[in-house]
Amino acid sequence: MTEPTVAAPKKKIVLKRAAGSSSSNELPSCKIKVEFIDNSCSKPETSSSLCVDQLATIESAKYMTIIDQESTIDIKRVIEMTLDLGNTELSYQPGDYISVFAPNTHNHVISLIKRLSLDENKLIKIESIDKSFELPNHLKKVNENFNNNKSTVYNVLKDLVDITGIPSKKLLKLLSEHSSDSNDKLELNKLSSIEGKEEYAQMINNRVTLLCLLEKFKSSNPPFSHLLELINPLAPRDYSISSSPLSMEKGRLSFVFSVVDFKLSSTPSQRILGHCTSWLEKVGIQNNKLSTPSNQSSLNLEESLSNLNIESNIQIPFLLKPSPHFHLPPTDQLNRPIIMIGPGTGVAPFIGFLQHLSKTSTTTTTTTPTTWLFFGCRSEKRDFLYKDTLESMLKDNTLTKLITAFSRELDIENSINNTIEPTCGYVQEKMIQHSKQLFDMVVNQNAFIYICGDAKGMAVGVRNSFIDIVKQELNCDEKQATDIFTNWIKEKRYILDVWS
Repeated sequence: MTEPTVAAPKKKIVLKRAAGSSSSNELPSCKIKVEFIDNSCSKPETSSSLCVDQLATIESAKYMTIIDQESTIDIKRVIEMTLDLGNTELSYQPGDYISVFAPNTHNHVISLIKRLSLDENKLIKIESIDKSFELPNHLKKVNENFNNNKSTVYNVLKDLVDITGIPSKKLLKLLSEHSSDSNDKLELNKLSSIEGKEEYAQMINNRVTLLCLLEKFKSSNPPFSHLLELINPLAPRDYSISSSPLSMEKGRLSFVFSVVDFKLSSTPSQRILGHCTSWLEKVGIQNNKLSTPSNQSSLNLEESLSNLNIESNIQIPFLLKPSPHFHLPPTDQLNRPIIMIGPGTGVAPFIGFLQHLSKTSTTTTTTTPTTWLFFGCRSEKRDFLYKDTLESMLKDNTLTKLITAFSRELDIENSINNTIEPTCGYVQEKMIQHSKQLFDMVVNQNAFIYICGDAKGMAVGVRNSFIDIVKQELNCDEKQATDIFTNWIKEKRYILDVWS
């Protein structure tokens, strides 16, 4: 949950440059030493992960959106994936996350190994040169996996470091200092400096990677030890679990994700695929759990994903990550209404919430609370996620009211007993149309409010709509309405799970 913050007093800060210093970043000396060791294994293990021991198997996967090339509405590929975690003792609650550790692609890893003139099968050990420097966790895993012959150059670059991320300025400085060509040295040095901030911003916009730089600046040959120290760790991606453990077999869960896939405006021929989402999609296809969606020929989906070079029967490295706050209210507070706002894939945790409430009401004497869901997407026909599931929940009264907003089209054909209200627009606009009921639930009935999705646009819009509702219903000013809204946060009943 995001707590309100008070801005600190503004201070005038004067930056002074030390005598004789340049405007470029100073490169710290290398703090680690890498030792290369011959591997006794003729064919080292590459299918497991150095990050985590827990591996899940894809039980099923399906596309939840319809891609129509003739439509003017741009729809993303959204996939629901069900995993067998391989361990029935693992537990989770609706609102928790699954952290997926997607590896770097084989093609990227091999290309980088060749460019650095490394032996992919060599085992490596890492030690700290500076005794005051503690190895970061991702580099500790290199030594932890040494005895089982897994810490090869290939596996380390595959699993532990972000070789396709945007290089830091320290990394650019390293490339500059180890360039033999004066022009390469100057250009890389500028990119790493304050004077090169515009060029660096352009580099970020163009998604320039370490390998791109090494291919362009061919005279740069950085030492592997320093390179390994400066490349950022490969971070897992968190996805909201969209199932309740009460509705699944033990050791199984579902989650939903939108595949990141777009073309750069600066270079339309260059296609950017999300690191983790494209890998998950490809694994699903390679494992024969996911069929290529229809009407995708012009997207050249197979051609793009084939570049990932993934074997069949690949498992998913994962960890379960508890949410610190985004859970259903305690059982003794389920007499209060629950308002859920989740456009797009933000609806995922609410499917788990509703499944849990449904199962709880049938197995205990707990009364199902009043539940409202605001859901938004672009097209009612093409990306209305969980449409059939939500309609079924309306019929059995697990879900009291579903209010939908379609930002790119208006379709009023599907309305069930006036509980679905299709409209063109956004969820925050629909909230205003239900201001009296929302105000009554939140102010008079102490409703819980859950928001999941985009932090910059949707979450800000929802916040503003609630403040406008309070102003309208109480006929008060902005400050009074904001104070009331802030109290909902302090009372821990305005709960956010948002991302940017």
